[in-house]
Amino acid sequence: MRIGQTSFITFVSNFLSSGAGFVGTIIFARLLGADILGQYYLLLSIVAWLALAGTLGFESAITKRLSEGEDRGAYKVAGGLCIAALTAMIVLALLLGEDVVQQLFGVRRIDFLILLLIVGVIGSYVDAILQGVHLVHIYAGLRPVRRVVRTLVQVGGILLSFGIVALVFGYAAGGVVIILIGLYVVGGPYSLPTREHFQSLYDYARFAWLGGMESKTFNQADILILGVFVSDSLVGVYGITWNLANFLIIFSNAIRSSLFPELSKLSADKSLAQVSSLLEDSLAYTGLFTIPGLVGGALLSDRLLGVYGPEFVDGSEVLWLLIGAVLVYGYQRQIINVLNAIDRPDESFKINSILILSNLVLNFVLIREYGIFGAAGATMTSVLFSFGFGYVLLNKHIDVTVPVDRIGVQIAAALGMGLVIVSMEHLVEPILSTTNNAITTTMLVILGAAVYFALLWGLSADFRRVVRENVPVF
Repeated sequence: MRIGQTSFITFVSNFLSSGAGFVGTIIFARLLGADILGQYYLLLSIVAWLALAGTLGFESAITKRLSEGEDRGAYKVAGGLCIAALTAMIVLALLLGEDVVQQLFGVRRIDFLILLLIVGVIGSYVDAILQGVHLVHIYAGLRPVRRVVRTLVQVGGILLSFGIVALVFGYAAGGVVIILIGLYVVGGPYSLPTREHFQSLYDYARFAWLGGMESKTFNQADILILGVFVSDSLVGVYGITWNLANFLIIFSNAIRSSLFPELSKLSADKSLAQVSSLLEDSLAYTGLFTIPGLVGGALLSDRLLGVYGPEFVDGSEVLWLLIGAVLVYGYQRQIINVLNAIDRPDESFKINSILILSNLVLNFVLIREYGIFGAAGATMTSVLFSFGFGYVLLNKHIDVTVPVDRIGVQIAAALGMGLVIVSMEHLVEPILSTTNNAITTTMLVILGAAVYFALLWGLSADFRRVVRENVPVF
């Protein structure tokens, strides 16, 4: 299967997964309110950091070594044993330090943390194997399955008045389902590892672990720090805004996950010119959805957040900033993806360090002064620093060509879309004011998407070629 086709399948799967989550989140927001959602997002944030310590870069090392095609059975077992040992130590620490965790973060149920941690870590292990053996399309296809199962269980539990318990067990149920399916698909072989296999995984993981920490810092640090300085309600508002912004990065993530096994194989074959060419293509389309999303988010922020409920409109002032941060982060992740694929996790380590340190420092400084707007500003600033630093580092190893022309066409199409949305809102305002906000917003989003892709199709011959070569209907 070609990389473009794999990317398309991954994108569709991610879109369906995110779509199910989007609908579910609207239901949660309307039925539970910002306070309960704030507790839930804080719980997930803590689990995300614990899961990072439970894998400590070994999931990335598993994917890298398996993608190289040698001793796959031994690397599966070695990686699984390393992750199991780390997770067992964390569970023991949680049980011994239960009172400290409860007092520090206000977590009432340690068993919730342990359940979500174990399911999350095993899920990461299975995902790493699927990507490493070049089954990215299977890995992607399981994402909507997980999300649909999770959402159904959560919504059902909420309707039965189980509240946050329904959210936790629904989250776990979705994870268990894909773990079972993933393990069945992967199958064998499994073989006893040697000391060299453990050493090889460690040599990669000792730098790669910071990549996981960087991702968690970008997605979770602000929520965790907000939990210290602001109310659960504001944490819930910010969490909803973050989810909406992150929805737009799914195509960028699809490109990145599809490219990594191929880039890794090309690097092992010393084909760096092809690696550079693939990087240029990935940069060209990383912002395909995020660029118009930034324009649309700036114009429709009140309407978009109003779909979740009136109290969530308070996040409209930060939505555009978070979408901008997600856009830059998408490009930054493509750079790190290539560095990891060419076996330079040490360079990725430096880039990740920049983002983590700047993000944490800025969050602590700005959140105290500016609340959720400060959190969004800290995120945007830190990702700009890390992107610039990463671009300079990668240029030392391969030729990096930024496809300014192809990105420029996307910007032009997005601006044209913005003009149409503004004009439409102005012309039919008397009708829109009497229409349900959710219906109005949906109509404007569909209109904007149609205009954007129509303009892009007309302006870019390269876009037409890519679509014809990779979308099955063509």
